[in-house]
Amino acid sequence: MPAHGRHEGGDMTHTKALRVCFAAVFTCGLLVALITLPFAALPIAYIGLTLGLTAAAITAALASVLLTALAGPGSAMSFIISFGVPVLWLIRLALLSRRQSLDGDYEFYPATQIIIQAVIISGTLAAFIFLANAGTPQGLPGVFAQSLQQAPQISDLIRTVYGTDTDILGVANIILITGFASWPLILLGTLQCAQALAQYSGDNLRPAETHDRLTMPVWFDFALGLAFFGAWVTSGWTATLLAVFAAIFLGAYFLLGLAVIHAISRHWNGRVWFLAGLYFLIFVMAWVIVPISLLGLLESRLNLRRLPTTQPTNPVVPPKSDDDEENR
Repeated sequence: MPAHGRHEGGDMTHTKALRVCFAAVFTCGLLVALITLPFAALPIAYIGLTLGLTAAAITAALASVLLTALAGPGSAMSFIISFGVPVLWLIRLALLSRRQSLDGDYEFYPATQIIIQAVIISGTLAAFIFLANAGTPQGLPGVFAQSLQQAPQISDLIRTVYGTDTDILGVANIILITGFASWPLILLGTLQCAQALAQYSGDNLRPAETHDRLTMPVWFDFALGLAFFGAWVTSGWTATLLAVFAAIFLGAYFLLGLAVIHAISRHWNGRVWFLAGLYFLIFVMAWVIVPISLLGLLESRLNLRRLPTTQPTNPVVPPKSDDDEENR
């Protein structure tokens, strides 16, 4: 009987190892095929939310090694900085849990705090990248505009779409702002999709939850206002960086706006079709994000969902976990 138990445990270990290896290969495939680049960290997040943080870290390491062999160390380093480390940190937070008593249920790290962490990570990395190019003419926007001009196909496409007298620097600023703003949304969307897949497979380490009662901290309102004001009164790459901060904060309110829509439409007839159409519009026409973000801003002031005014305070410091990786 003990030998049989060891054999069973070995089979389980081999199965997990195969899943980790397959996820690493799949991650590289998503990275190499540029159109699927935003979903590159999805296999890592899925492994993390089903097998734990250690398995996710091994998956990310294997994917980095494979990417180094396929596309060079520069691409692997970009993947580690933009997807690998941030996603692993968010997975760690998502799996943190505690319980107030021995017979009580586990309390997992709040979704609001995970969103705040994603915003902080994205803002910090954006500031680091901008400051690293501060010594160049016109900063990071100037460097990016020059790279666009040096790519004839891209510059011709820009002038074809926007006109021959288009300011390439202005286009570079817009791309940088929208690109950095989408960064936390991609990280959080990856985590949410991985959670949905884990729930579907029945292997999720973090229990299912709805975000109908999602809220944003009050200081987000002030930070957003300061970022907008700073972008308006400054110039050059500093204004672009502050606009990036404002766009990142606005992305958090976009998520809050979606939570409001989900909560308000809970009892609507045809709700599924309405939400499907809404998400289709978001993917097809990016400007739909703006009114949804404004809805999130209104919710933070008007309480459209009629939530109780006294909300339980979310922990600012991550709670210690019994396992720090997984709790079933």
